[in-house]
Amino acid sequence: MFENVLIPTDGSEGARRGADYGLDIAEKYGSTVHVLFVVDERFYGETPGLSSDELAFEQWETEGEDAIEAVVERAEERGLETVSDCVRGRPDRAILDYAESHDVDLIVMGLHGRSGVQRPLIGSTTNRVLRGSSVPVLPV
Repeated sequence: MFENVLIPTDGSEGARRGADYGLDIAEKYGSTVHVLFVVDERFYGETPGLSSDELAFEQWETEGEDAIEAVVERAEERGLETVSDCVRGRPDRAILDYAESHDVDLIVMGLHGRSGVQRPLIGSTTNRVLRGSSVPVLPV
């Protein structure tokens, strides 16, 4: 039913809960797990002009790789095939683009990430992914 399950992560507790559910589903269906971290370019723009901006992006990418690795290790412990990527962009758009280009059947993500509660019940990135996705999204 779900050949490819996308688990976006930002390393937060909410993302960890989302990963738990996503891994359970992937294990049940024998899915390939796609783990994605998005470095949010809105902080400095798409083409940082100062070297310190580029250094900040590189630091976030390092943090992203750590967040990805935490999910990948848990997936591999369950014997699941994994694919991972760390990209730059606007998180919701990058998640939707990734899902489309990798034939993702399901996106499983936390209700709230690092940015915290921006709306009473659901985080803004999760909300935009829910509204823009052509595949099912399971917010956890």
